[in-house]
Amino acid sequence: MVRLALPLALALTLIPTTPATAQEEAPPASAPSAELEALRHRVEALERELTATRDKVEESELEKIVKEAETEAKAPEEQADPSKREFLWGALALQKLNPEISVSADFTAQLVLDDEGQFYAGRDDRSSMPIRELGLHMQHVLDPYSLFKASICFIPWPDAEVELEEVYITWFGIVPSLSLTVGRFRNTFGVVNRWHEHDLDQVEYPMALELALGPGGLSGSGVSVKWFMPPLWAHANELTIEITDGENETLYAGEHFSVPTASGRLKSYYDLTESTYLELGLSGAVGVNNRRGYVPPGGGELRDEPWRRTLVFGADLTLQWSPLQRAKYRSFTWRTEWFYVNKETPDDLIDGVRESWGLYSYLDYQLSTRLFAGVRFDAALPTIRRPYEDRDVAWDIVPYITFWQSEFVYLRLEYRHGRNIPYQSEDGTLGRRTDNRVLLQIDFAAGPHKHEKY
Repeated sequence: MVRLALPLALALTLIPTTPATAQEEAPPASAPSAELEALRHRVEALERELTATRDKVEESELEKIVKEAETEAKAPEEQADPSKREFLWGALALQKLNPEISVSADFTAQLVLDDEGQFYAGRDDRSSMPIRELGLHMQHVLDPYSLFKASICFIPWPDAEVELEEVYITWFGIVPSLSLTVGRFRNTFGVVNRWHEHDLDQVEYPMALELALGPGGLSGSGVSVKWFMPPLWAHANELTIEITDGENETLYAGEHFSVPTASGRLKSYYDLTESTYLELGLSGAVGVNNRRGYVPPGGGELRDEPWRRTLVFGADLTLQWSPLQRAKYRSFTWRTEWFYVNKETPDDLIDGVRESWGLYSYLDYQLSTRLFAGVRFDAALPTIRRPYEDRDVAWDIVPYITFWQSEFVYLRLEYRHGRNIPYQSEDGTLGRRTDNRVLLQIDFAAGPHKHEKY
């Protein structure tokens, strides 16, 4: 109002106040003077200019307020001075020091359908509905450079036992492109050997892997070094070298080991298309299988067997297809692994060397968001078999279907048909048999571990 009054006052001062004399000719009452008309237009112009200026000022102030609010919102929270903090309750803060704990349970019911009638290779080959495994999994980021993981398995059937499957610490980031693991772990030999049993794409490990490398595959205590190599011949390359004990009884000396084993794997990764990748791997291991410092079954002094070496080689291929626009509903995996074992043993009197091998291949296709179907084929010449004449190849075919209720729960129905499957009876006799069975697996996990492939 003050800004409006000033121009009005100025305009009024310009209006003549002296009355017209009689001699002057007064303008007609119906026609205003040109001077008054000009002043009126001038006042109206000033009012319009004042209004426009006021609107512009208000808009500018509003924009300034909005910018200040946006800047304040984007600014990081100011860290309070620790010395001025008020202590209330520290229990929630202490929880960050606790490891992440998860529990997994594996219920596997099996119906054994044997062509030979009431035949059982052992107590674990009977039709049954056991809790196969209860797993306790822990992990924790100790500091910016190290990670701790542990997995303890409680096996209630057929004989209650507790197995320390893995416990290790991994350092990373200290040396660029290198990580170091120390403890007990599953060896990085091929692909599936590294996975836990409840994380497999089928109910059990491939028969080819277990007949060549031993039940459950390769694992042990030692040290592992992983190098993320430059992309020399592939889009990504990784080399793993591991030194572990020789407690594997199929390949090495078992509990009587005295010389560690060495193993390694070279992995190459290729992006074929935006939806397809290829992974190739080569693995190898060397160790000894002679016992050192053992007592013979009949008793007596400690003995050392002559040196006998074991060589193991492996190759693996994985082809994965997952379309970008429909990755939630469709995917396809083809995985194949081959194992070869060359083991010096006193049982083979001809050349002192026993050769064995295993090969498996499976296809896994995603039918919908939660439903997967696949089939696996195995063939193997077992490492543990009757010497000399026994060179029969064991094989099986395993179709299956998996329903993922969620990332924490899945159900799997599987059928297995096998021929020349080796078994050991309760009196220690080795033999071969036909195997037919139906398996129903229900697997669930509680906690942040879920069902992850290590």
